[in-house]
Amino acid sequence: MRFKRADLLGIVVAAAIPAILSWVVFNGWGITHVHGNPIQGAIAGNVAAGAGLIAYLTRYVVHRRAFWTVVIGFVLCFVGVVWMQQTGSGSSGPATALKWLGILMFLGINVVLVIDVLWVAVNPYFVRLDERRAAGN
Repeated sequence: MRFKRADLLGIVVAAAIPAILSWVVFNGWGITHVHGNPIQGAIAGNVAAGAGLIAYLTRYVVHRRAFWTVVIGFVLCFVGVVWMQQTGSGSSGPATALKWLGILMFLGINVVLVIDVLWVAVNPYFVRLDERRAAGN
């Protein structure tokens, strides 16, 4: 896969934003000099994963409406479960149904992302490979 000029934003986001956000979080919480504790690595890993997902979204997600519909559904399930736990009915039938629906929504997010990677990143590679083979190269 060849990089285009439009990919520069995603590359900058993937490279710079996790380091900057980690530095801001470490300084904000006052944990820049913590030694022997894995908290810095855990925070930096989570920030990097989030920034990587944002960079990924700038290039590969073509089914944005489906992606955001599933993400909004997941967030609503999460908020509903938290609200039910705060009101004392966190183990009721509707709360359990919301938990299962949230799990399915999370799986749906992953399915949409995988389909988009296959469609946008992997499929063009195989199309170009087939064109080269058909041309006799």
